[in-house]
Amino acid sequence: MRKFLVTTLFLVLNINLSANSKLFDYDVWAKDLKVMIELSSSQMQTLKGSDKNNNMVRDDVENYIKDKYKNDKFQKVMFLEAAKKIQQILTLTNKATKATHKQLDDELLQIYTCRDYILYKNNDIDVEKELKDKIIFKSKVLNTKERLDAYLAHKKVIPFDYSLPTNDTLKLQREQCVSIYKKIKNENADNLSAMN
Repeated sequence: MRKFLVTTLFLVLNINLSANSKLFDYDVWAKDLKVMIELSSSQMQTLKGSDKNNNMVRDDVENYIKDKYKNDKFQKVMFLEAAKKIQQILTLTNKATKATHKQLDDELLQIYTCRDYILYKNNDIDVEKELKDKIIFKSKVLNTKERLDAYLAHKKVIPFDYSLPTNDTLKLQREQCVSIYKKIKNENADNLSAMN
């Protein structure tokens, strides 16, 4: 049952549906997300949190990602980018348009999709482990009631206009993703060459 719940939650989190959709029950989704994310009252920080190096990633999240993925630069880069995108989402003002919410949500989904695409393409994926890693990542980013509430409010604003991307769009996104991966892989190779 637990595996089913986690798998279901994973699918719901990665499908771009809004609270206005008849296909999507926002209240159930929000309740499940709240259950999955352990809210820590000891971490009562501001919504923005501490970001001493001003790279748009909270220090606690950055430290977690760098430690977790110290030997996997691709995943480290992808999760840092996802953390930046979520931080942008969390700190949107009330004046932000639906289009802005939708754009940021789409960009976040592209980051996750790229990561998953490369892992599947390279056969480097243990689906259950990767699902768990993504859920743990989200629990680190959304680790206070204020942060979770801001994220849920964002998801409620997104208009429902689910449509499949065109083949050309998918091809372009895939090419961009592979380009990012190759660049990161080459940087790793350059760093290894410099060490020898």
